Amino acid sequence: MNSASAGVGLRERKKQQTREALHRAAIRLYAEHGPDSVTVNDICAAADVSPRTFFNYFDSKEDAVLDWHEEQAGGALAERIAARPAEEAPLDAVHQAINAGIRRLQNRPTWREYQQMVRQNPRLVPTAYAESRRTLAAMTEGVARRTGLSPEDLYPRALAGAAHAITRAALTEWNPEDPTSDLLAIMNTCFEMLVSGFPPPQPTVE
Repeated sequence: MNSASAGVGLRERKKQQTREALHRAAIRLYAEHGPDSVTVNDICAAADVSPRTFFNYFDSKEDAVLDWHEEQAGGALAERIAARPAEEAPLDAVHQAINAGIRRLQNRPTWREYQQMVRQNPRLVPTAYAESRRTLAAMTEGVARRTGLSPEDLYPRALAGAAHAITRAALTEWNPEDPTSDLLAIMNTCFEMLVSGFPPPQPTVE
């Protein structure tokens, strides 16, 4: 690696470290003081950066709390779906791409705190909803790229819509406050239901 490439790599790592420091500070301060008591300046002071630097990464304090940086999940979701093995069915490719991203995100120290924060603070819901819409668009784009169709065609939109609904159901079922609650296991169960056509559950025999 030449010195120029090394310099670019170092700058990118420093930028990611700064972004992560701001995100962690925002999560911690929100948890300790509540959204109304935290300012951008508070977050900057906790992360030891200037407000000018903050706005290089985020548009608001809510964006810092809800940072879902795709690099932390292994790159853009559409690219992960498109890069799955060719023999995988499109729905399975979406499922496995989502699981791969979750595995990486679970390594973030703020992963569970992030999920708890959204559930505990209704004012964060609009920003979280915007993130959810971007996730749906990425799923649609990934399926379109795998199938050679347009994202505007019915098949990518229908498949992505179903996968997105299943993902949201799994996240709702998962309890981030319970260390034994396994999001990947719940996600797998939900996708199995979708693939099998949602057969009704069998009654429990007493």
